[in-house]
Amino acid sequence: MGMIVLGLRNLLRNKPRLILIALLIGVPFFLLLAMQSIGDTVQRQTGLLNRDVNTVLQLRARGSMGHVNMTNQDRLLPPDVLEKVRGIEHVVQVEPYLLAMAPVTPPNFVMHVGLSPTAVKRLESHGEAGNPRIIAGRDFTPEDAGKDVAIIGQGYADWAGIKAEDLGRAKLTIDPTRTHPVIYGMHRPTRELTIIGMYASGYVFGDLQLFMPIDTFRSIYGTEQGISWLFVRVDSVDNVAAVARQLKGTVGNVADVLAPESAAVFTATTSRTVTQLAQVGALLAIVLMIVVVFFVLLMQVRERAREIGTLKAIGASNGGVTAQFLTEAIALTLLGGLIGLLLFRFAGEAVTGRLFALGIGPFLPSHYKPLFESLTLGSHISAPLVGFVVLTALVAAVLGSAYGVWQVIRLSPLEAMKHD
Repeated sequence: MGMIVLGLRNLLRNKPRLILIALLIGVPFFLLLAMQSIGDTVQRQTGLLNRDVNTVLQLRARGSMGHVNMTNQDRLLPPDVLEKVRGIEHVVQVEPYLLAMAPVTPPNFVMHVGLSPTAVKRLESHGEAGNPRIIAGRDFTPEDAGKDVAIIGQGYADWAGIKAEDLGRAKLTIDPTRTHPVIYGMHRPTRELTIIGMYASGYVFGDLQLFMPIDTFRSIYGTEQGISWLFVRVDSVDNVAAVARQLKGTVGNVADVLAPESAAVFTATTSRTVTQLAQVGALLAIVLMIVVVFFVLLMQVRERAREIGTLKAIGASNGGVTAQFLTEAIALTLLGGLIGLLLFRFAGEAVTGRLFALGIGPFLPSHYKPLFESLTLGSHISAPLVGFVVLTALVAAVLGSAYGVWQVIRLSPLEAMKHD
């Protein structure tokens, strides 16, 4: 017991060395937690895609984009399609959307979207990035139905001069009479909407949209009937193909049915690639941690060969010397792990985001980079992972320290004191 206490007291004998060794052990610990955070975040995003995209079919009027004021693309789905689709087996949710284009300079035009306040806020041309993050203000509530309120993308807000602190008071004027080479004017009065929230998607064009309650949209643009897009959620990925066939048979004469093939390709390729890269990074971090812990503690023991020789000369047993140095090794490893945990807890989100952008971002296809750059990489700490890392580090510490001690205690006290 006395040698164990001595080992703990020796930690504070050289404070600069203590801090340096603890940091050397803490850094790979931190990197491993960062890799785990990236992997968990990507898996969570993939889960959302499987739930919100791969089980969703989109309907548009046949041969039309379904924008109410877009030249030659303004044909809408008839209103009876809604009830027909709801009656199909395995369909669990149906969400109607209305879309209009509005000219702005620059960047030419923005998108106005009418939807149920509880519906997923899907992005034009980038449905796989649906339900973008609200970064300021608030989201819709069911009570917002039919009210003159809206949620704006941060790119659109920059153009309109709306700042986060203005939300709840800021107004945006909708003018259906304005035109553009691909947009025709509508003889409708202007309407002021109160901006209650701001979102971010990670896409340049995705951030140039304005969401409003669908009844408000109908009132502004005079679209009493019809639907631009209809999103149909299926109860399981396994039933998507069957529901798609039923949709084509039921409403195929007036609608194009779009299956989520791009999202399926995404989850099968890009997200898998990122997950694999994160796993490789975690493996490298584990190897780095083992190497650092083993050799740092091995060198620490070798540096103190004279001390070991002195302890043996005054009667310390080999077992006692080994217990002292193993106690130091375990305490140093736990201290380094604690430093790594604290670093990750307080700086993990910022540093992990940079690691992702620099280390994994270059491997992503260009059209998916904005999506992943917009991911929220948190500093959540997994208890099982921490336990595994600590155990691995402790094994490396014990082996490194024990090997160094074994090399020295084989020598006589005089040889040990002369050992270089």
